[in-house]
Amino acid sequence: MEKKYTDFDAINFAEDPSFVRWIRHKTPDTIKFWEKWQQDHPEKQAIVKEAIVLVQAINIKETTPSEERINQLWNKIDAATSEQQAPIKKEATVKSLRPMRWIAYAAAACIAGLLFFQVYNPATIVQVGNGQHLAYQLPDQSQIELNADSKITFKTKDWSTERIVNLEGEAFFEVEKGASFKVITANGTVEVLGTSFNVNARNGNLIVDCKTGKVQVTAKGDKEVLTPGKGTQLNTAKTELVDVYVSDIIQQTGWRNGQFYFENTSLQTVVQELERQFDVIIKVDQGLINKIGNYSFKGDLTEALEDVAYQLNATSIINGKTVELKKR
Repeated sequence: MEKKYTDFDAINFAEDPSFVRWIRHKTPDTIKFWEKWQQDHPEKQAIVKEAIVLVQAINIKETTPSEERINQLWNKIDAATSEQQAPIKKEATVKSLRPMRWIAYAAAACIAGLLFFQVYNPATIVQVGNGQHLAYQLPDQSQIELNADSKITFKTKDWSTERIVNLEGEAFFEVEKGASFKVITANGTVEVLGTSFNVNARNGNLIVDCKTGKVQVTAKGDKEVLTPGKGTQLNTAKTELVDVYVSDIIQQTGWRNGQFYFENTSLQTVVQELERQFDVIIKVDQGLINKIGNYSFKGDLTEALEDVAYQLNATSIINGKTVELKKR
């Protein structure tokens, strides 16, 4: 029997296999179906957005906890949902444990815009998808702000003796003084004692900018030490770190306030950031995509596109989740 999606709430959508495939795997058939369905049912837009957050946030991995541990976990979840407490700031790892209740708890947690579960291994995973930013507090009160499409992983159990965070994407760190604090990325490591800095680790690159304190960056056999207002990054070939340079930390961390700046950058990089921030797919005329220039954008999707299009002498067309950038 055909599913009556018009009667679905966010939890129903988050349980639906087709909806989940659309969010997690973006298969051609699900993209076509769900984009058309959203266009046909604009009144369900808010519920669909809530369901997307649920699917992106729930990260269930396999393990075999004891029955006693399972019961303890459900008691905590029941208490949290009944008292409308803030979500637990850790990630959960279970094997086929009453999925309906997991989703119900996720719905309650997402009201606050965050969702984490407690894991049975000592790792905690904090992840945000496209169109989302997140402020997160580590066990030592250090603060992290995650940019869209970013992920951190750390070991809670060992945190008092080993402060190590693995980063995929971009984040701003404000580190409390204490033992050595390391941020490990695919292309290098940033090490500090107590400071604030920005790390951008995307597409095989590594860009680090120091706001306060002192930062040591190690990558590709090179090592650079940054002081406030200084930065470094991998060279164009991504084979070594460039010499330390004066960094515009306000521009480099503008994403925290919804402002983005690019100097001597290809439009393709700007488009990737727009897609990440607004969770859209952007199609660009071939004659524009590799155009190098200085770009900036801010505000909502419409304003951001107007900013970029003006700088390109182009026009933009928004059609649901798809955007076109065309030459005038």
